[in-house]
Amino acid sequence: MQGCYWSCPEDDPELEVDSLTLEFWIERMNRQAPELSYAGFTYLWLPSLKRNSPQAVKRLIQGLQKNGIQPIAELEIGNDSLSFGQQAGNLRERFNVNAFSLHRKDGLDPQSTARTINEMFVKGTLPQIVAANLPYPSDPGRLGKWAAEVIYHLNPAARPEIDPRVYDYPLREALRKACMDSTFDARFVFEKSIRDASAISGFNIVAMANHPFFKNQNNKWGDWDDPITAPALAYAYILTNNQVGLPTVYYGDYYGEQSELPEYEGKLPLKEQANQLIKAHREYIYGSTAVEYLNRFNTDKASFYLSADKGVDSSRVLIFQMDGTNTPAGEANAGGKDVLVAINFAYDTLEAIHEVNSSNLRYGDHFTDILGSSLSPRLELFTDTAHSIPNAVFLRLPPRSYGAWVQGRAETVSASRVSLDASSFTDYIELNWDVAYEAMSFGYEVERSVNGKAFQRLASIAPIGRGEESASYLYIDKDVFPNEELRYRIKMLDNEGGYEYSPLVTTSLLEKELSFELLEGPKAWVKAIRVKSNYDTRAELSLFNATGGQVLHRIENIRKGNNLYQLDLSHLPNGVYYLNFSSGKDRKWSRKLVKR
Repeated sequence: MQGCYWSCPEDDPELEVDSLTLEFWIERMNRQAPELSYAGFTYLWLPSLKRNSPQAVKRLIQGLQKNGIQPIAELEIGNDSLSFGQQAGNLRERFNVNAFSLHRKDGLDPQSTARTINEMFVKGTLPQIVAANLPYPSDPGRLGKWAAEVIYHLNPAARPEIDPRVYDYPLREALRKACMDSTFDARFVFEKSIRDASAISGFNIVAMANHPFFKNQNNKWGDWDDPITAPALAYAYILTNNQVGLPTVYYGDYYGEQSELPEYEGKLPLKEQANQLIKAHREYIYGSTAVEYLNRFNTDKASFYLSADKGVDSSRVLIFQMDGTNTPAGEANAGGKDVLVAINFAYDTLEAIHEVNSSNLRYGDHFTDILGSSLSPRLELFTDTAHSIPNAVFLRLPPRSYGAWVQGRAETVSASRVSLDASSFTDYIELNWDVAYEAMSFGYEVERSVNGKAFQRLASIAPIGRGEESASYLYIDKDVFPNEELRYRIKMLDNEGGYEYSPLVTTSLLEKELSFELLEGPKAWVKAIRVKSNYDTRAELSLFNATGGQVLHRIENIRKGNNLYQLDLSHLPNGVYYLNFSSGKDRKWSRKLVKR
């Protein structure tokens, strides 16, 4: 995550920091660290972190590291090539920071950078990450060459231990245009990344959508330094295509108005979307070894865009396929878990028949929507004879949206830290939810929808956990009726005014079921009646002779589960008898018995 503390990047890092503002950010980031860690963030870039930063910042660093998040310090490299090593050593000693972002206005010498990394390796202080901010924003080939030269000059023993990275500004600019310029051909995104324009892999790249640096510094809108005002589609690309580099999310985009950054006032957060994409990445994309850009320029994959007359054709979408063989889902299922991704930058609905890569597919395969955001929850693989398209799927996406489909069966990905289960009974619904951690939690609201109507709040419940610990809750809904479709969700409120929802669960009351069985008892004419029930009730047992006279009558309490009732007929004379067992007017059972 590209983040900040105190009021940076507004403040000059060299200025003295107001102690109250600093304390605010330290406490805030310590509260947010558990949720960022749970979402999957591993690094947090702190651009104002310097050797002379206040000692209080150490509490921030410790809070992040306690939650598995490593801070990245920004190093401004001067003419002295040793300054990288000197600054890194100072920050490591003072704040236990060992990940760095390097910047130099005139560029960094790759050989000198490699030499410094080699010296750190020999001393046992090899950085966890080194990312270079280079002044070649429109030259992906040159950026890739820089990374290749650093790798070439690394100590062979150090090479497997670190992946020097460069920021992919050319890809970011292509994504900015795709998001904000309706005349831009989105397929250029496939060509402008460092990975696709050079021989460097994503292991040596940092991909981004927004960044504190992009603030329209030149006061000219429509060029490279503009922020992407609606960056969700850009994040969808860098968080699903694992080949283009280590993805980053800007703190302001993630938290929106809650980021406290002035330019995000009134903006909604992308936290929920980002978390869902990160989780989808971890479960279905991480480890993928290849991507095919299905609608790239000069593709060999056939397609037909039914929405072309509305301006939604191959120039306004990105469609690509991730090889799922080595992903967590692929390894668990012995392959067969390719992932299709489509991103629609247009302002109308995408409808397209498109050929996919069939290398890992089988006849009759289908793809399942794992984000729940498309108009095609299930993609069937078929041959479109009308347009001569083999191995085709029919994609439908709303305007300005994205979708991801996994080969075969798959569950919809939910990034909520609240997991909800519903257990149905004959006269009530039992809700159980678990919370991974309760940091910043203000409480919970139980919401229910009946027969598709609007959700209504049923109850408000205070948190019982201790911040970073997990917690479990139970709520019983007795105000329910038969034949109702019930949908439930838990709304988790935080103490900053935000909230998140659990996944939806749909259920209904169990129908009352009774089953009866007549069994032989331990001796002649001693019978047993076995009753299976899914609810507690009372039943009436009656025995009549052939003339209709009642010779036995008693009331039995039936408990949920198996019930056994003994019936002794040994004292009765021979003849014909009728056994009745009833529980309410609709649950009656009878048997004819002949005693000889």
